[in-house]
Amino acid sequence: MEHLIRLQDIDTKLKDINDLLGDLPSKVEDLNQQEKSIKDSLLDKKNRLKKLEVEIKKGEVNINLLNDKVNKLKDQLFLVTNNKQYDALMGEIDHLKSQRTNYENELIEYMEEKETTLVDIKTMSTDLDSLSENLVIRREKLQSVIAESAEEKLSLEKQRDESIKDIDQSTLSIYSRVIEARGGLAVVKLEGSACGGCGAHIPPQTVSEVRAKSNVHTCGVCGRFLHND
Repeated sequence: MEHLIRLQDIDTKLKDINDLLGDLPSKVEDLNQQEKSIKDSLLDKKNRLKKLEVEIKKGEVNINLLNDKVNKLKDQLFLVTNNKQYDALMGEIDHLKSQRTNYENELIEYMEEKETTLVDIKTMSTDLDSLSENLVIRREKLQSVIAESAEEKLSLEKQRDESIKDIDQSTLSIYSRVIEARGGLAVVKLEGSACGGCGAHIPPQTVSEVRAKSNVHTCGVCGRFLHND
């Protein structure tokens, strides 16, 4: 029974260390994923911004070229000598104006998207700065807690490996099932004639044998191992 008591003491200390860490590791991992997601999205936005700036510049150049062509054709209108030439020039001017309108509409769309993209980049950059700052704090806290408990945890795990060598496999199997099912507590003291874990009444004969340390007994209700100091 002493071996089970010692094993319970070790497992309780290990549980305390794990509880100390809590969900901090998972929270840090969530923040890491959020940070990566924002960085990826921010990179996509910046790449899109570069493409928009290229398209805007290209559109402005095309519009200027079309304006030059339209102006040159208008100048030629004063040189025509018949209606047929005049109509041909006007048709070409109208066609160029239609092209220019398409470029202008496209340019407006690109400029509006650029404005929206700039706002998104600014918002994402702010969110990323805040998240990264929070992540640094949590990482430092996690590393500090781990560093403080790592040595103790390693020592306890070695002690545990040694302790279970002194317990038969059948008893150890029961212990493992109970500690998993009972929130980390598989070995408890008698409280008078009641189980120190669930409070259930323990038969007098069992109480006597537990106190005399004559045998290993478990609570008939919760299954925990019983001992008496």
